[in-house]
Amino acid sequence: MYIIDDRIRQLVQEIENCSPRSDSLMAELVRALQVNCAKPEVQARYKAYRQTGHSSALDLPPMPLDENGFLKGFDPLTQEAEFLQFWQTYGIVVSKSVVSAALCERVIARMHEVCLQLSDGKFSLDSSTPDDQAHMPVDATGVALMTRGFFELYHDDAIAALRQALRVYLHHVLLWGRADLWTTFDRLGIKRPAQEGAEALPLHVDQNPNVHPHFRTVQGVLALRHCPAERGTFVGVPGSPRHFHAYGEMAKNQGEYVELDPNHPLYEALSQAAQLCPLAQGDLISWDSRTTHANSANLSNETRYVAYICAGPAAEDNQEAVAARAEALQTGIGKNVRDALMHASKPPRFTDPERLQAVRQVETLTFLGNLLYGNTRYDSL
Repeated sequence: MYIIDDRIRQLVQEIENCSPRSDSLMAELVRALQVNCAKPEVQARYKAYRQTGHSSALDLPPMPLDENGFLKGFDPLTQEAEFLQFWQTYGIVVSKSVVSAALCERVIARMHEVCLQLSDGKFSLDSSTPDDQAHMPVDATGVALMTRGFFELYHDDAIAALRQALRVYLHHVLLWGRADLWTTFDRLGIKRPAQEGAEALPLHVDQNPNVHPHFRTVQGVLALRHCPAERGTFVGVPGSPRHFHAYGEMAKNQGEYVELDPNHPLYEALSQAAQLCPLAQGDLISWDSRTTHANSANLSNETRYVAYICAGPAAEDNQEAVAARAEALQTGIGKNVRDALMHASKPPRFTDPERLQAVRQVETLTFLGNLLYGNTRYDSL
């Protein structure tokens, strides 16, 4: 028994064909997903994953690439069984082409536009000279719009279009085995060639086993343009969730980020098993947050553009979480409130409310988008 059935596939096809009844069809789709997710066989499958995690170890064969050299991925609408098998084996999985090339390019164009708007036309993402770099937008405390490979924009209509894309939603329904999800409020990513932030990120996890020792959440990256190995891409260690507990010995505090310690006995094995995961434009890769991961340096002459996209269980009865999300949507400012699925850094980097509001294109939310943002409760359908 699987979640996606013939009726769900039919509804998706009608919605994607821009039916004038899209809202009613979307409501029917979400209700159908909720019914299928509640079936005992489906519940048992996801419960087993949460309780036992991965049975795999670090001697797994490498994750396969497709004929174009990108990490093998799946269509969440037609390949649910293969998707789940890959996910439960590796702790990593890709859905192919979940958003269109046109939408990806729209988001990239918006990144360029925001840079020009916040700098009064003095800073372009295409610039590379020191004089041009001096005009990069900074907030009142001197924090730059782009640092360590992140582009600190959290709320904008272009990002909302990615978050509420139908196949992005289906991807996360298959990861969680539930339909009542909130999208994360996260940012964009950029690695410009030979610029600050182009370097590799070291192997780490973003979940501290001393705080959260069991399966808690997933993380994800959407490729806005092709991310071949040389341009900088996701790096994952297949099967590493099984060894997540070892990070408890490496954690220096109660923070969520724990870097792999070169002096730890597992360092060599985890490092040797790390695999580059080239992604095609529109691909969404997700990983169990217990997975050892990183990203590679941009050694090319092209810019790496990505979006950090994820979803998790809606906490509709958590009034603090609901209020935090409502405030973020109103102000457009990124904050770190993990129970509300808000994933800014602690403390958030670029924060300048007046300037951001002046350039922000406020989100236009669809029927699905209002559910994912938390404006509409799933139990109201």
